[in-house]
Amino acid sequence: MAVEDASSDTFKITRDPDTPGIVVMTMSRPAAMNSFNIAQFHTMLKGFEALGADTSVRCAVLTGEGRAFCAGADISDGFGSSGFYKDVEIIDGVPRDTGGQLNLAISRVNVPIIAAMNGSAVGIGLTMTLPCDIRIAARKAKYAFPFTRRGIVFDGAASFFLPKLVGFSKATQWSLTGNYIDPDDGLQSGLFSELHDNADVLPRAMELARDIAINCSPEAVAQNKRLLRATMLGHGVLAGGPFAAHQEESALLEKAFVSPDCEEGVRAFLEKREPKFANRKTL
Repeated sequence: MAVEDASSDTFKITRDPDTPGIVVMTMSRPAAMNSFNIAQFHTMLKGFEALGADTSVRCAVLTGEGRAFCAGADISDGFGSSGFYKDVEIIDGVPRDTGGQLNLAISRVNVPIIAAMNGSAVGIGLTMTLPCDIRIAARKAKYAFPFTRRGIVFDGAASFFLPKLVGFSKATQWSLTGNYIDPDDGLQSGLFSELHDNADVLPRAMELARDIAINCSPEAVAQNKRLLRATMLGHGVLAGGPFAAHQEESALLEKAFVSPDCEEGVRAFLEKREPKFANRKTL
């Protein structure tokens, strides 16, 4: 299934007409500031699962329609009630956190995902960006992990992802106080990759996506992302430290040096032209 076949009225998935290898995934509930509810969970989960399976995609951009990226959970739908967990998986009698299921799906995708935070991102609206690869944030927006101020705990496996990105001290401060995060502090800490004026966030994300899609080998990008994620998550052989990483990289390099992508990348560099890489094979 092509990833755009998973598009819906509230989660629009479109191809960039100028660079078909780029997909833009847009949360589209602007009247509700793109707040997250159970219906949105199911559509987004379907979308990211389709993204991971579509080998024609070279980069994805996640953004929000209107003035907000995502204002957090939609409490008008019954926040914390059984209705909020309708049709979710149950483990040992406990319904799985929808934000966690979504973030695990995002983390499994080998396509680069750029979060274009065009406006405020709060709660699940911010935690869903943590497994993304690049986070472009708006200067004039509100950012927070306000869970303790609502009497609840982290969602989205954020207790794992956040300290990996910003360190234990900063993650502790933000999560225990629930205070708004100064955008400059977010940039300096590594929560945000770049900070731009609100109107420039999506154009900058698209610029980065096009650079990746046009100039980088999709297979090499997917393998590099897999290596980094395996180290971050402590998966497989890469849980064994730097020597294990060295061994895995050596095995991949041996194959890469004789691959068509390597030949094309070197030839394009010498001929001073854009490379013409094949689509990735890694899922």
